[in-house]
This record gives sequence, structure tokens and C-alpha cells, in this order.
Amino acid sequence: MVRCLLVAVVLLTVGCRAHSDVMPEAQAQAAPPAEVDKPVTLVADEELLRVQKRARYIVASEQGSIRATDLLLKRPDLDRTRMNWFFTVPRGNAWYTVFGRFNPQDVFVPAYAYRAPIEFSSEMEDFPVESLPEGMEAVARAVSAACERVYEVHGRKQLNPVVVEEDGALTVYVLQGFDSSSLYLLGGDFRFRFSKDGRQKLQELPLHQGLIPVSIAPDGDGERPAFSAHAHVLFPGPMETELALVMLYPVLGGLFVGVTDQDCIYALSPDGTIRAVRLSREEVLRELRSDGTFAPPESLVPPKDEQGAGVVL
Repeated sequence: MVRCLLVAVVLLTVGCRAHSDVMPEAQAQAAPPAEVDKPVTLVADEELLRVQKRARYIVASEQGSIRATDLLLKRPDLDRTRMNWFFTVPRGNAWYTVFGRFNPQDVFVPAYAYRAPIEFSSEMEDFPVESLPEGMEAVARAVSAACERVYEVHGRKQLNPVVVEEDGALTVYVLQGFDSSSLYLLGGDFRFRFSKDGRQKLQELPLHQGLIPVSIAPDGDGERPAFSAHAHVLFPGPMETELALVMLYPVLGGLFVGVTDQDCIYALSPDGTIRAVRLSREEVLRELRSDGTFAPPESLVPPKDEQGAGVVL
């Protein structure tokens, strides 16, 4: 979506108040003349690449979970008492979504399972639980512990886990679920790290301080907001869960992430592009394109006839 940064700067605080946490006006407006040349510390390129790559993984996992859940709810033999946890993981050349619960002996018992090609996680099909790959109990154990912890913090049972098996351990993201077509939830998300068997929690990291409702309901004139915005306190740049949300739900238009005490915002687009923008000069400082490459510096300078109107995002 094409929009002028000059307009975005003016509306940033409005979007933040209307659709997310309140960002102090001084942070959202252009810096005063005395601070125009204040140095901006950008997130390292390696971190932006990590965020983008992990966001794509989260999107693939979530798309698989969404499709598997849709198929599950259509089952004529559905028995909800047989499940209280679910997760989606890639194994070999396929994605697997598993629904089940722990029995009184503390053993995870899969009730329903689905499988999709590794390239297309949303193409889930019914799969026999007895044919599932090994190691699913460890994943279930980590997911249950992570979700129970997030429920303790935020009190919402509608949670979406995303599991990454890496480096001999399990990383579990827990995202807030929602079912409204006009109100999305950002924040309330955590990143955990567990031992390979899922029994020992090695790290617990909240990614946002609280829940951030993002409304896309039409206003009095019937228009939907083109973007949303909020300020970061815990981290110096965008998070993978934020980019994943925008990529999963393009109707959000985009997300601007401000950084405390920085004359800079990060603009996240539905195609996975991340742009670092200096507010006071309306200047794109760095751009990680959707294909995983960085735009050359000379391409970030707008044409002369556009400089007066601001940088086009």
C-alpha cells in the first residue's frame, strides 16, 4: 500500500491512541530542530533478517494451525473432551498439527492430527495419529507449560502456540488468539525456551508489556484505518510476532513501531518488508525488502519531485 510518510507522521499518535497503546505525543512527532541531527541507532542487519525469517516461520505455522482447526471443527466425530492442547510443527517434508491432552498418568495422548506439504502449510489433510513422528510429547509438554504461564499473566484462554525446534531445544511463542474481523490483538505475547524433552523451562521472555487492541472497524465516514502504531519499551526494534501479524492479516494495512528516545520508526508491511525511517527528515534509513535483501542506499533517496511531499512508503 502506498502512503506518504508525511501523513503517517501526523497521524501516528492518532493511530496509536485509537488502535493501540497510547504513545506520548513527543515521541511520535518529528523531533525539534535542535535534535534533527541526533544520531539514530539502527537495529543490526542480522537482527532484521532474523525477525523477517522467524516471522515467515510463524506465519507458516499459524496458517497450518488455522486450516487444521477449521477442518477439526467440521468433524462429525469431534470429541472436545479428548483435547486441550494443540501445536503445529514441521518434520521432514511436512507440517503436522496435533490436538490432544495429557492423561492421568501425565502422558500426552494425540486425538486428532493433520498433515500438509512443507511448502504449503495451509493444505492440511486428516492424518492418522498412530503414524505421527516421534517426539510429539516433548512438544506438547512445552506448549502446555508455556500456555498455562501466559494464561496466568493475561487471563485469556484463546492462545496460539508456535513451536520452533532448534539447537537441541524447543522455542515456544505464545500469541493471543482472537476471532473478531474488526478487532485484532497485538501484544500479550511471550517467547519461551525449553529443554529438548519439554520438561525444563530455560527462558521466559515477554515481548510486549500488555495487550494492544488494534481496531480496523470503519469510522463515522465508513473508512478503515490504513495502519496502526505503537511504541516499544522492551526492545530497540521490531519483533517477529509483530511482522507476522501484519503478514497474516494484510487487512491491517501496516504497522509502525516507534522506539523510545529515538528519532526513528520501523514500518512493517504485509509483504514482509521492514523499513527504518527517521521521522524528523522523513528519510528511509534502511530497507529490508520482502525477498530478504537490503535495498542499496541510493535507492532510499526519493526523487526530487517527491522530496517536498515526504518519503513514500
